[in-house]
Amino acid sequence: MLLWCTTTLFLIVFAYYEYRSWKRLAHIPGPLAAHFSIYWLLRHAWTGNLFPCLIEAGDRYGELVRIGPNLLLCSDPDELRRISGIRSEYTKGPAYDAGCVTDGEPHVASERDPVKHKALRGKMGPGYSVDVQPAIDRHVSAMVSLMERKYVTEPGRQDESPARFMDFGQKTHFYALDCIGDFVFGESFGCLRKDEDVHRMTEINDLSLRMVTVAGLVPWLPGLRSRWPFTYLLPKEGDKVGFGMLFGFAKDLVDRRTVPGAMPKSDMLQSFIRSGMTREQLMQQVYIHIIAGSDTSSNWARMTMLCLLTCPPSYLALQREIDASSASGRLSFPTATDAETRTLPYLDAVLRESMRLHPPSVSPSKLSPSKQRARGEARETVCGFDVPDGTQVGANVPGILRSTVIFGPDAGCFRPERWLETAGDGSGERISRMKQTLDIVFGAGEFQCMGKAIAWMEVRKLFVELMRRFDFCIINNLKPLHLESLAIMVVHDFSVRVIRRMAT
Repeated sequence: MLLWCTTTLFLIVFAYYEYRSWKRLAHIPGPLAAHFSIYWLLRHAWTGNLFPCLIEAGDRYGELVRIGPNLLLCSDPDELRRISGIRSEYTKGPAYDAGCVTDGEPHVASERDPVKHKALRGKMGPGYSVDVQPAIDRHVSAMVSLMERKYVTEPGRQDESPARFMDFGQKTHFYALDCIGDFVFGESFGCLRKDEDVHRMTEINDLSLRMVTVAGLVPWLPGLRSRWPFTYLLPKEGDKVGFGMLFGFAKDLVDRRTVPGAMPKSDMLQSFIRSGMTREQLMQQVYIHIIAGSDTSSNWARMTMLCLLTCPPSYLALQREIDASSASGRLSFPTATDAETRTLPYLDAVLRESMRLHPPSVSPSKLSPSKQRARGEARETVCGFDVPDGTQVGANVPGILRSTVIFGPDAGCFRPERWLETAGDGSGERISRMKQTLDIVFGAGEFQCMGKAIAWMEVRKLFVELMRRFDFCIINNLKPLHLESLAIMVVHDFSVRVIRRMAT
């Protein structure tokens, strides 16, 4: 009898809780399962299907969709810019806690306190004025050298040995890691020089991204890290796998750079040290630059190459533009300057178009209107819907970037020329609107990525030097690569053949 009463009471309380949870946002459309549980979204994220899931939800339900009991997905770029604005009342939601690698001070991406977040960005700002171009040039040259040394096939040569097949996805990750090691920490990791996953950085990403994605969707999960027995699972110095290896690397690096009498360097880390960052904050800088910085730029390069290889007219058009600029002396040799690469309009269009179709990060960042409003004060509205305080509002980045209203009826197609066309009156308003919308990839307002200009430089310079030296072709035409969309895209097995171009 007691068991029956207890069970009945539990079911009544559970039903009441579920009803209140459903009722709170019942007026906003979305998948039925998502009104009651985060499982609907969690299932897509765990299987690496987050990108298509968000696109489909926006297409089916509109500009504001309920994708979880307390999570909305917004597909209106103007609303998202308002939400992320400097004077916005929105703050970072609990999902950002999942970005903390260790149970210590947050880094700039995971810091939720607006005041602390602003102060931390202020300390980081001077570091991004460091001249990173020489470091990028060194590793563009290292990438070219690696291809020449191990992977290039001479024109007309019938050499089909596996050694001539190169994993472009892996090498671009090596390139991004070496660049970051050089201009952020003053010492390259040497991945391209050794042609190996030094410090097992790519392995760390692969082991962690799925769990980080899940933790970002289940708000209470990151909090378990500080509780027994989960404290034993935290990364620690001396671990041979996962973030523990990264922890040991970060500790050793920061200790060497902050020891009394250490020789100062002209890199970002030195700027962070001068700004007064604590030791824990400096270690967090190591984590965020290695994980977020390398994955996003390398994914951009990978998907750009995939788009070009599957669209021969665009591949040839870009190659012709680079060849013409080289022949006329507008591109320096052996490495073009950043200013010179900016003069290539078709390259700019190709990079924008590939990012539009394949944004490197697809996780719906979640912000919350946290201000408690007085009785009678206007409620917060998003896309015309009332949104209660405390509701998490995420950005449907991949859905927005395929909007037919903004990008035209062929928005699902890779067509770089759309970025070179002006409106019928020649005003260029449509192009301006497209560029503003694409910038959502890098965040907006106080949440904008600080490394945006560096990422552009890394990818622009890489493609100029690769395209004017080599031809590329896909090895597996049926499945050129293996792609999973988690919090950040994960790309494996992107094998290509590299053929030396004949002198033109």
